[in-house]
Amino acid sequence: MYDPTPTAERREEILGELAEWIHAAAREAQRRLMEAETTDEFVKLAASLAKLGRGVRQSILMHDRLEGRRVAAEAAAEEDHAQAQAQARGKIVDRHRARISRAMEDRFEAEWPETEDLEANEVFNARVAHFTERLDDLSEREDFADTDVEALIAQLCEDFGIAPPATSPIAAPMAGRGPVPAEGMAVHAPNTS
Repeated sequence: MYDPTPTAERREEILGELAEWIHAAAREAQRRLMEAETTDEFVKLAASLAKLGRGVRQSILMHDRLEGRRVAAEAAAEEDHAQAQAQARGKIVDRHRARISRAMEDRFEAEWPETEDLEANEVFNARVAHFTERLDDLSEREDFADTDVEALIAQLCEDFGIAPPATSPIAAPMAGRGPVPAEGMAVHAPNTS
């Protein structure tokens, strides 16, 4: 986010106050101008009023310019922040998509080995196309970046009627699920320090 410097904020504040003071002085000059009894006094007050009017205009224009710069900087900072968030989310989505695609392609390949049967190949290609469409739809959801990839892979395998990928005998207990490995098999706990 854009944070204006204290000097810039104070400068903007001073210009606003100055415009108000000059405006008040111009009102007083106008009141005295209307009450002037001599032409000489009227001319002096008219000149003073013109100078005060010019001062008010300049102060307001300078205040507007500084405020415009501040607002533009704030908008640019918000835009940069939004773009950075979108890029970060895009990277996470791309990593999730790649991981899910690799796992599902491996499962499809394992379930339907390549054959010379054209009909079987068409069924395989149709399932892969359907999976790709489904993954496209899923990855466009706002919560896709927060999705548990392993759970989604298991769900997709179930939806497509194929066995989910097997996990290593060590990975499940380390993640807190699955049976403990057989006697003699070393399990290293994750470093939580």
